[in-house]
Amino acid sequence: MRRIPHGPVRDGWRLTNYSLGLTYNDDVLPDGTTYSYWQEGPYYDFTAAEIEELETASTTLYAMCLEAGDWIVQQCPRRTAEGRRQGYFTSICTAESCFLTRIGVPEYTHEQIIRTWFDGDAETWTHQDKDPDGRLPMGTPDWSPSVYGRFDLWYNGAGSVPRLLEFNAQTPTSLIEAAVIQWHWMDQTGVAGHEWRQWNSIHERLVGWEDAPGEPGDPGAWRRNIGKLREARPWLPEKPKIFFAYETSETSGEDRMNVAYLMATAEEAGYPVELIAMSQIGWDVAGDRVLFVPRPGQEHKAESIDVIFMLYPWEWFWHEEGGKAFFRNMADPEKRGTVWMEPPYKAALLGNKALLPVLWKLFGDDPERGRYLLPAYFAESSGAAKLTSYAKKPVWGREGGSVTLVRDGVPVTDVPSEYGSDGRYIVQELCELPSFDGLEGTVHPVIGAWLIDGEPAGMGIREGIGTAGLVTTNTCNFIPHVIS
Repeated sequence: MRRIPHGPVRDGWRLTNYSLGLTYNDDVLPDGTTYSYWQEGPYYDFTAAEIEELETASTTLYAMCLEAGDWIVQQCPRRTAEGRRQGYFTSICTAESCFLTRIGVPEYTHEQIIRTWFDGDAETWTHQDKDPDGRLPMGTPDWSPSVYGRFDLWYNGAGSVPRLLEFNAQTPTSLIEAAVIQWHWMDQTGVAGHEWRQWNSIHERLVGWEDAPGEPGDPGAWRRNIGKLREARPWLPEKPKIFFAYETSETSGEDRMNVAYLMATAEEAGYPVELIAMSQIGWDVAGDRVLFVPRPGQEHKAESIDVIFMLYPWEWFWHEEGGKAFFRNMADPEKRGTVWMEPPYKAALLGNKALLPVLWKLFGDDPERGRYLLPAYFAESSGAAKLTSYAKKPVWGREGGSVTLVRDGVPVTDVPSEYGSDGRYIVQELCELPSFDGLEGTVHPVIGAWLIDGEPAGMGIREGIGTAGLVTTNTCNFIPHVIS
C-alpha cells in the first residue's frame, strides 16, 4: 500500500467526472474557501496480496455481523410468537430486557425488524408461528431484499491487519466514486498498465454478467433479490417497478446522484424504475397503502408503491409522523405491503455503532476473527472506563458527527454535531488512521470496503488532512487506487 503523490492529471478531468455523475465535486468550506472532493493526481497502489487480505477481512466481518444480528434479536421479547401476539399497544420491551430498546429503537418497529431479518429462513420465523386461532400465520415466507453496504476499515498495508471502524449498512454513499469514477480514471490514465487492475466489481455485481456470450454467469444483486421476492410474492409482475427515493433537503446533490446511480443499475438489470423525493411518499388512509404522490393536491394521480429503495435513515423515518402506518403496512399478512430497501434491520441491527460492542463481546477473544476488531464498549460500562485512548462515537451518527478522539486521556480532535443528543455513546479503542505524506500535509486514509449482496465487491478510499483528518467527515477527499 503506497500513496503515489504525483500521478497523471487528465485534461478536463472535472468535466469528465461531472459527465459520469460526480456533480457534487466542488464545495465551499465554512471559512469560505473552496475545495475539490476528488483529488486528481495522487492515488494509492496496492499489491494483490493486500487486496486479498482486505477481501478476507470483509468476508469474515460480514459473517460476524450476521451472528451479531442473531444475538441482538435474541434479546428482544418480541422475537417469539407470544411476544408478537401482545400487539402494538402492549409494551413488553424495556432497556433491561431488550437490546433494541436500550439503544433507542421504538418498540413498535421491533416486530418488523425481526421479521425482515428472518425473511427467507422458514425454520426460525415461519413454522413456529402457527396461530391457534386459525388466522394466517404471522411470518409466512417472505423476502426482504438487501443490495449493498460498506465497511470502513483501518489498514496500513502489508504486515498490518484490517480493523473494523464501523459498518455503514443502510445508507452508504460515495458509491459513484468507487464504482464508476475511479474505474474511468484508471482507464483514461493507464496507470495500471495494460492490465486494468482495480478492486472494483461493484457495477457488475449489481447488474450481473455473462461468463461468455450467451452463457450464464452471475445474475447480479438486483435480479437475484427481486427474483427471491417474486418467489415469496408471486402476485408481483415479472418486472416490478422499483421506486428510488432521496431526501431533497440534501442540497449538494450527493444523495440524489447516488440514488440515481443505483436506479440506473436496476434499470440495466431490466426493471422499470422511477426517481422520487421522500416528500412524494404518501399514505392512502382508506386502503392502508403506501403511495407515490407526484405533487401536493394530485392524490388522484397517486400510484401504489410495491417496491422502493430509499436513501434515508430508518432511525429518522421511524420517529416521524406516519411511521407507525408504514410499519403496519409492512406487516400485512397477505404480503401486499410495500417492500423497503434497505430493510429496517439494516439500521437497527447492523447500521449503528452499538454493533461494535456486540461484535467485541462475541468475538473479542477469538484469535482468528477477533483480530479484525477493536475493543468496544458502551460508554457507561466498566470496560469503557479502563480505556485511556479511545474514539467516542454516538450510537446513531453519520459522517463523523460528534466523534471525539482521546489519546492518553487528552482529547485530540472532535466533530461537533447534533448527533448523540440522546446521550447514547460507545467507545472504541483508539486506532489512529495511518499517515502518508501529501502535498497538502499529512493525510490519513480510511478504506471503504463495499459489499454487494453480502459479498466483497470493491474499495473506495477517503482521506483527511492533518489532525482533523483523523476523523473521516463529509469534507474528506476521495482518492482512486490501482493494484500493481
